[in-house]
Formats: sequence, structure tokens, C-alpha cells
Amino acid sequence: MTYSNDISLDQESLIPDKEKTVSTSTKNTANNTVNNTSNSTGINPVSKTLFSSFYSKLALALIGSFIAIGILLVMFIKQLSQNYQSEIEQKLHLDLASHLVYDSPQMKSGEFDHSSLKDTFHTMMILGPSFEFYLLDPQGKVLTYDAEPGKVKREYIDLEPINAFLNKSESLPIWGADPRHDNRKKIFSVAEIKNDDGLQGYLYIIIGGELYDGVVDLMQNSHIATIGLWLVSAAIIFSMLVTLLLFGFLTRPLRKLSQEMTLFSQEGFEHGNQADRTSPLAKWNSSSSDEVERLGATFHQMSNTLNDQYTKIKTTDQVRRELISYVSHDLRTPLASLQGYLETWQLSHKTMDPIDAKSLIDVAEKNAKQVSRLVEQLFELAHLDSNTLELEKEPVPIAELAYDVLQKMTLDANKKGVELYVEIEDSSLKVMANIERLERVFTNLIDNAIRHCSEGHSVTIEINAQVHNACALEEVHQSGASRVLVNVRDTGVGIPKEDLEFIFDTHYRATNSIAGKRSGSGLGLAITRRVLDLHGSQIQVESTLGEGTCFMFCLEQYKVPS
Repeated sequence: MTYSNDISLDQESLIPDKEKTVSTSTKNTANNTVNNTSNSTGINPVSKTLFSSFYSKLALALIGSFIAIGILLVMFIKQLSQNYQSEIEQKLHLDLASHLVYDSPQMKSGEFDHSSLKDTFHTMMILGPSFEFYLLDPQGKVLTYDAEPGKVKREYIDLEPINAFLNKSESLPIWGADPRHDNRKKIFSVAEIKNDDGLQGYLYIIIGGELYDGVVDLMQNSHIATIGLWLVSAAIIFSMLVTLLLFGFLTRPLRKLSQEMTLFSQEGFEHGNQADRTSPLAKWNSSSSDEVERLGATFHQMSNTLNDQYTKIKTTDQVRRELISYVSHDLRTPLASLQGYLETWQLSHKTMDPIDAKSLIDVAEKNAKQVSRLVEQLFELAHLDSNTLELEKEPVPIAELAYDVLQKMTLDANKKGVELYVEIEDSSLKVMANIERLERVFTNLIDNAIRHCSEGHSVTIEINAQVHNACALEEVHQSGASRVLVNVRDTGVGIPKEDLEFIFDTHYRATNSIAGKRSGSGLGLAITRRVLDLHGSQIQVESTLGEGTCFMFCLEQYKVPS
């Protein structure tokens, strides 16, 4: 039965197949973009990936930071160790100079024998190699010391650190001038040398003299120092490797997301939704507390949305092209016929028989009405699909409406020898509907049925309230409101089972249709389904080849307020 939307498919050649072109174009564009980007920079792709990736940059920054921090840390530890050691040394020998002054009769009296003091200093430096002894006058001038000529570089010692040491006005370590160097400072111990005449000078002791520095320099190159340096270096390198591994683990989702974005840009939309890919890159947890996981899930949602929109656009474009092809086919035949009959009448109406002339005009008028009806249906379908239409519903006496439609279709039915019936248990039933649109539904279904029936067949409208029979729709049981079930049943040729799910598609034609035999535009059932969708109802169909077809839908029953 050709309920389908009755149209010939002779114009398939008019429909250009752009699907592969669109997909291939998308993929080629993405690949060209990637290749052009690589070529324009003049950088090897492997090198570019190696040194331009986020992880590589992070790793390089981390290595540089570790090196800088390691150097600063070594310098800081060295300086801190020196300060700590110097503080301990100075505290241990804080009163060394005072004890020596107190134990030396010569210094205690304030009368100096410089030769004797020099020998004394020499003896003490042998016993304590890390000390250097100097006798200063009250102005800080170096008077006596035990050193080879030219060793002592300073003639005067700054008294400010000495006064700070004696007055304890600064915290240790206190650094004083090293007489054996022009600008070097060292820790020291100092004591005043006084007698009855007052201050006679200072005993100035350098803690850690030249001999001590030489030993320290020698120890810095020792095996123990080398082992310590290697241990510190190994600790820094180990910490750096652990941190790199940690960063690698933390940036793994970013690399995963980057790879998936690259894959998506290269493959485009031709492989379907991202969630359908077999790649492990397609697994993201949208409920994770990890921001990157949520970002990946968001990218998935976005790509799926884009894919859905792309599919809709592609489908819409294909439908549009098919519609143009179908409409051009449907309009061409009646327009060509209309033009031919009018041209024939124009050339021959003065000489031909008036009956023949009227016949030409009648045929031309019939074709003009067919074109007008097709255009009207196209506008109606476009209006229904605009998503801006809102129906104004009112109580409609459905039995009365059914009889009116059958009366309107009686002439067409009589021409084909088809009987029309209405079966209703309660003629007072009313439904909440838009009467104009509901009339359109009945007209389309009855017209479709009549066109696919032969002489002796019948078309019946069955109307029942709250019916639960084999034709009852699922929504009758699910809806809380009372519903009215409407069946439009015929005994025509029927519809093949494989065509049932497609008959409501625009311009679809069942496989048992005979091209040119039917006069339908192929839009009636599409309009019917859309109108019932706006009423909150779903149309269903049951059919058996050679026995007939039944279209079923439910409408909300109107209840008189009590």
C-alpha cells in the first residue's frame, strides 16, 4: 500500500552526494593545517614536540631551577657552615686574649719588650697554629707580631670591631681586619692592656690564621670532601628525577587531552561521537575532582554536541536537497502539462470544437490545482516544522468533525467505489484539540486511504473512549488524563513490513508503490505526524499486505467541569 508519502524516485540522479566530500574535506583541511604549521616553522616535528611540549618546557624549567637552587643551596650551606663554625670558634676563645694579658707580667705592667713579645708570640703560634698574635697601640697601629717581612699588609687595624667586641654591642661572630690581607676579615679575640697611666694598647689575636686557612683549603680537596659533594649532588639529582616523574604523572592527563584533541582535529566528524571510539583516550570522568579530568569530559561533551549539530546540519542539508529534487519533479509534470494544454488551446481554440476547448481548459485547471495544493502543503509543512507554532485548543465534538470530513470526501470515494463509515459508541465525546488542524489530520488520512483502496474496499473511522484493545496505544495506559482513541482503518492494499517505519518521512514511497499510479504529493503523512506531535500525541500504524491498514492516535478527552 503506498501510504508512504507517495512520490516517484525517478529524480535520484538530481541529488548530489556530498557526504563523502564533506567528510573528506574536513579531514584534509585538518591534515593540511597540521602539515602547513610544521612546514612553516622550519622545525623538525620530532624536535618541535620534544622541546615545545608542556612537559618538556616544565622539565627544562625544573632542571634549570634545580641547578640554580643547588648552586644557591651549596653556597648558602657553605656560608652558613662558615658562620656557624666561626661563631663557635669565637665563643670558645672569647676570653683567650684576656687570659694571656692577665698571665703576662709584661703586658700586665704595660711596659713592652717587643723582642721578648715576638718570641712569646712565636712560641704560642707553635703551640696553637691556628692563632696569630698582634700587639696594637691605642690607635690600632700594629706594633709587634711574629711574621716574615712583608707578610703583614696592614699598618693599622680598624678599632670599631674591637670596641664592639669589648663592649659586647654586637652578636657573634664579629669580624675584624686581618693584618695579613688588605681587605679580608676574620674572627678574633682582643683584650685591653692597661696600667696606672691608662690604656696602653690591645692584644689582638686572629682565630684561624694563614696556616689554618691552608689546612682548610687542603681539606676541601680531600676524599671526604669529594664524597660529601657527590652525596649532595646525588641527593639533588634524585630529588629532581622524583619531581620529574611526579610532574610527568600530573601532566599525563594534559598530554592525553592534547592527543585526543589532535586526533579529533585530524579525523573530524567522520568517526562519530568521541565516546564511541575504541581508543583509551576517550575515557574521562566528569565527576572527578581533578580539573583536567573535568576539562577532558567537557571537551567530550563539546565534541559530541558539535558532532550532533554537524550530523543535523548534514541531514538537514541532505533533506533540503532531496526536497528540492522532489519538488522540482512534482512541479515539473503538472506545470509542463498545464503549459502544453494552454498552448494548445491558445493556438487552436478559435477553430476547434467548443467541447474540446473546454476539455483542454479543464485539464489545465486540474494541473494548476495540483500545483497549488503541492505548494500549499509545502508551506504548511514548513510552518509546522518552524518550532514557533502554538496550537490554541478547544473542546471539539470529534464525531461531528469525522462526519463532516467523510461528507467532504464522499465524492472522491464514490468515484472509486469505496465505502466510508464512522463507528462511535458515544457521539457526545469531545476532545481538546485545534479543530482546523484536527480536520487536516482526518482529511489527510482519509484521502490517503481512498487513494490506496480499490472498488469494493472500505474506510472506517473508529472512535472510542478509554479503549484497551489490540490497537490501543501505550500512551492510553500511561497518561493520567482520559484519552480518546481514534483508528482510521481501511481494507486496501496494505504496506510492506519493512516500509512501516519510514512512511511518515517526507516523500517516502513504499516498495509496493507503482510509479505514476498515485497522485499524492508525499507530504500528507508527514504533516499528519507533525500536527499530532503538536497535540502531544503519537501516531502509529499496523498493516497487513492485501488486507488493509490501521492508523491510530489518541487525543485528550474533554470533561465537562462538574
